[in-house]
Amino acid sequence: MPSLQRVAAAVIPRPGRERLLSCVNLAYAVGRGVFLSGSVIYFTTVSGLSPTQVGLGTSAAALSGFVASFLCGAAADRLGARRMLVALFALQAAGFALYPAVHSAGPFYVLIVAVGFVEYGVGPTFGAFVGSQIVPAERVQVRAMLRTVFNIGFSAGSGVTALALLGGGTLVRALPWLSAALLLGAVLLILRLPRATAAPAAPAAGTVRRFGALRDVRFVALTALSAPLALHASVLLVVLPLWAVSRTDAPHALVPLLLVANTVVVVLLQVPASKGAETVRGAARLARRSGVWLAAACAVAATAAYGNALTASVVLGVAVLLFTMAELQQSASGWGLSHGLAPDHAQGEYLGTFQLHMVAQGVLGPGIVSAAALSWGAWGWAAVAVVVLVAGLLIVPLAAAAERGTTVGPADAPAPAKQLSGSV
Repeated sequence: MPSLQRVAAAVIPRPGRERLLSCVNLAYAVGRGVFLSGSVIYFTTVSGLSPTQVGLGTSAAALSGFVASFLCGAAADRLGARRMLVALFALQAAGFALYPAVHSAGPFYVLIVAVGFVEYGVGPTFGAFVGSQIVPAERVQVRAMLRTVFNIGFSAGSGVTALALLGGGTLVRALPWLSAALLLGAVLLILRLPRATAAPAAPAAGTVRRFGALRDVRFVALTALSAPLALHASVLLVVLPLWAVSRTDAPHALVPLLLVANTVVVVLLQVPASKGAETVRGAARLARRSGVWLAAACAVAATAAYGNALTASVVLGVAVLLFTMAELQQSASGWGLSHGLAPDHAQGEYLGTFQLHMVAQGVLGPGIVSAAALSWGAWGWAAVAVVVLVAGLLIVPLAAAAERGTTVGPADAPAPAKQLSGSV
């Protein structure tokens, strides 16, 4: 287990830019946790919508991510990541504030898709904003620390929602307003961060291509290979709970405890697990390693169907730890690959394109993996394991080819003299 000093270093950032970025991320995470953890209950009890309507709206919002991720990332490059992030947070706050006015399906679909579009645009925009504040050699470690902070904040927001649900209708009705207020607080914190003191190095004449990230075949292929390696998210949130409840003798109460364990391990280990991802080559090796962890987790999860309640519980606990190790390393590899292969003038566009692997696994992963596991049992888990192993093996040579073809150096290359320092 990591020492208390290491845990503190992962959670408490250095003064200056890193600490302010952490505060922004914390306010955003608590705001999302407050509403998203209780959104289904809110929409069905307060808005009067049916579960089917809520499910359709949520799926439509997820589909908007295919467009939002790239467009918002590209807009961040052209308008400035800071300005774009302020606009997205403000729009999201407005969307949450409008939810209390929604009591029928039509307006609900419109609003949830609009809010979903903005939410998916935040990821690449925030990544580009971090890139503008932190030197390349420190970006992966800062992103790891920010993810740790996000998990803490989201859990805290979920706790607030749990208390609100216990308190009754009035508190539940206040949840969207509380989320909106926290997002506006994040906007105020962004405005406290210093502006970039120098613009990124201008690209050579003739090298800028419209939709350059989407036309970068090797980068798009790398994004596609990253999708199966990110299936840990769908498995942990959807597939493993379904498997535990329908195919094993483990008690149903174990499922939320497994998710809590996952969150705790991510908080404790995300920063140390990210070491080595500062270079494109190192990030690719971490991605390959995450595929091995993910395949092993699938194999272990499959065996949970063959024991009694105690055995199944232990096996599922081990599987969650393996899935979490895959998550830690795949997340870190994604930061190293996306930042390291993105030209300075197109960080948002490249990060937005790379985020499509998470959008794809979020939309397709739950249905495909659930169907494979629940229909074919151990053979379904084996099929998933083979896919992720192949993806992990292919990603290293493909990342090397992508790095050779890009005009920027590895993610840990020394920053030009005119770039920002990591903190103030």
